[in-house]
Amino acid sequence: MNSSLNVVTHLNDQWGGDIEIQSDLVLKNSELILKFLSPNFLQVLELSILLVDDQLMKEINFERRGLDKTTDVLSFPLYSESPPIPFQILGEVVISMDTCRKQASEIGHSIIDEFYRLLVHGILHLFGYDHETNEEDAIQMRKKEDECLELVFER
Repeated sequence: MNSSLNVVTHLNDQWGGDIEIQSDLVLKNSELILKFLSPNFLQVLELSILLVDDQLMKEINFERRGLDKTTDVLSFPLYSESPPIPFQILGEVVISMDTCRKQASEIGHSIIDEFYRLLVHGILHLFGYDHETNEEDAIQMRKKEDECLELVFER
């Protein structure tokens, strides 16, 4: 836990369709998550969160990854631990709120639960966690996801 970390989070809601996602709470929870995950050498960390619909997500996914389909969350990292630069931009997390809403309904939990699951998942990718490399990495990432979600929902 890097309690001295100064966190700057930008939330850009291009979707604008969900009153359940409270921007002030998203910023506060992002700060909790980032302080929990960040190494002690970091003094300032900046994160950008973009909320979009499926159409814009499909365009971003095609432009940035060459995949002509929508997805739930994308992460575009800028962060590096080496060298240990104390002021960094972590990167950008893009969340499709259309897909978030669909997945919440399919899974049977709230939009808020699904939103934070996607946000945490995206942030972990920015820190270099990857669930697609092997089963051990997937287990480690799921464990970190659970720890971060406990921080958000224990209030």
